[in-house]
This record gives sequence, structure tokens and C-alpha cells, in this order.
Amino acid sequence: MLMAWYLPIKTTHVMLVLISGSLFAVRGFSLLLGTQWPLRRGVRIGSQLIDSALLGSALLLLSALQINPLMQPWLCVKLALLLVYIGFGILALRRRKWFFFVLALGCFAMMLSVAKTHHPLGFLTFLLI
Repeated sequence: MLMAWYLPIKTTHVMLVLISGSLFAVRGFSLLLGTQWPLRRGVRIGSQLIDSALLGSALLLLSALQINPLMQPWLCVKLALLLVYIGFGILALRRRKWFFFVLALGCFAMMLSVAKTHHPLGFLTFLLI
């Protein structure tokens, strides 16, 4: 029954990925340039709500497709990258360090490529061909 909702759920998930990543990038650049608005409570709560909806849509997709993420190598890599992305993102925003910000954006880009290719190496597979 949930499979009938696959396309709207996937569309929502992709939109939330783009919104979440864009918001992180804008917040990170703004903080690193010295502005304070990204630290405001409303901005932080909005970001957390978007990320929670993103997680919810991911769980709905897994349920609709009846996929165990631990049995799919590309999903295992994507989940590992997500944890690393969160860690680097926290360090980038709390400590205002360009190095961690760039690493977080790199993790985000790699997650996108892994999701797009459904391969653990993402876009790096094209370098191996």
C-alpha cells in the first residue's frame, strides 16, 4: 500500500535533501563570514525540523521499498557518510572552521553521488573505468 506513495515520498525526500544541504551551506558560509543570524533559535529549529522531515521521508522510502539498509552496500556507505557529515557539520558551525565546513560539504556531495549511482563509491566509480 505504501508503494503507491513511492513517487511523492521520493520527490519530497529529494526536495528536502536540496533544502537541507542548501540551508547548511548558506548557514555555514554566513557564520564563517562573521554573521550571527544562523545562530538564532528560529533558524536552528527550522533546520532541525527540515532534517527530521528528511529522516522521516528516508524511513518511509525504506519501508515502501521494503529495503534493509544494512543489506545494501551503497546505503551502508550513505549512512556512514551521513554520520561523518553530521560530525563535520557540527564542528564547522560551532567552531566556525573552514576546514570542517569543506569536509562537510564534501561528505554531502559524496552522499548525493552514492544515492544517484546506487554504488558505494558514487561518482568515484567513473574514475576507475
